Amino acid sequence: MKKLVLLISIVFLSFGIYAQGKTESIVNTDDARIDIVAGVPKAPPAIPILRMIETGAMDDVANLSYELWSTPEQLIAMIQGSDANMFALPLTVVSKLYNKGIPIQLTNVNTWGVIYFTTTDQSFKTWSDLKGKTVYVPLKSSPPDYLTQYFLDKAGLVIGKDVDVVYSTQTEIANLMIASKIEYATMIEPQVTQVMMKNDDVRVVYSFEDLWKDIYGESEKLPNAGFGGKTDFIEANPELIDRFEKEYQKALEWVIANPKEAGALTEREIGIKADVIERAIPKMGLMYMSAQDAQPYLAKFYELLNSYNPTSIGGKIADSGMLYDQEI
Repeated sequence: MKKLVLLISIVFLSFGIYAQGKTESIVNTDDARIDIVAGVPKAPPAIPILRMIETGAMDDVANLSYELWSTPEQLIAMIQGSDANMFALPLTVVSKLYNKGIPIQLTNVNTWGVIYFTTTDQSFKTWSDLKGKTVYVPLKSSPPDYLTQYFLDKAGLVIGKDVDVVYSTQTEIANLMIASKIEYATMIEPQVTQVMMKNDDVRVVYSFEDLWKDIYGESEKLPNAGFGGKTDFIEANPELIDRFEKEYQKALEWVIANPKEAGALTEREIGIKADVIERAIPKMGLMYMSAQDAQPYLAKFYELLNSYNPTSIGGKIADSGMLYDQEI
């Protein structure tokens, strides 16, 4: 009898130790997961993040979430804060910050072209027609801003003298254009599609990527935005970053191949209408390229802006340390 009691006690004790060990193992696994908070705009680079969260692409290694920003100023505050650690970045902003000594790196370029000049003025033919007019521009200090300035300058127009530039949010500019309260605006997708679906008088007169090809040749691409992160976060988690990049690329390719489903996901998560996203995806300029592979395109982009207005990229062309060299 004593032997039986002893045996039962040993069994229960062993089970308790085993169960305790299993519980500790589960807790440790959860603790090992790293928080990735991505700062994103309501724009093309955000959609792959939504897909990654929906599919749990990073769930085994990270708690992936996102925070929205709507202006470069909000983005910069987010980068200088402590909450987010990965970011969708206009390429001018990442260069400015890096050149100012803020430790940040670009991991990929994912949005190309995607900038358009639109108008309700049916007589508009060329940039010089904007003399005496007002142009609305989103995302001050971003590629849409500086490239608009560049093309106005090349047309011989002096901002503040020959033409006025007014900055506003993408949403506000879209709403003003839909209501025919403004005539001229630089816009990006999906706002261009949204506006043209609601106002038949709006037309695209310039694709900035087409203008870029006129400068550099048909084989060239106009880089616009990418993803990046705080340098200390990247250096502390190289395997995680490489995994993030792989999953981001897969999610981006899913978005391109599944516009209807991507539209539904985007409307559900950040409120942009599904039919707008579905129609806009072919014009969003989505294409994944690692920062290192994109370097030749980035070089031309930064060289042009540096020759036109060095302050647009932080006073100089950033050194190679700005580009993350991933192992994928």
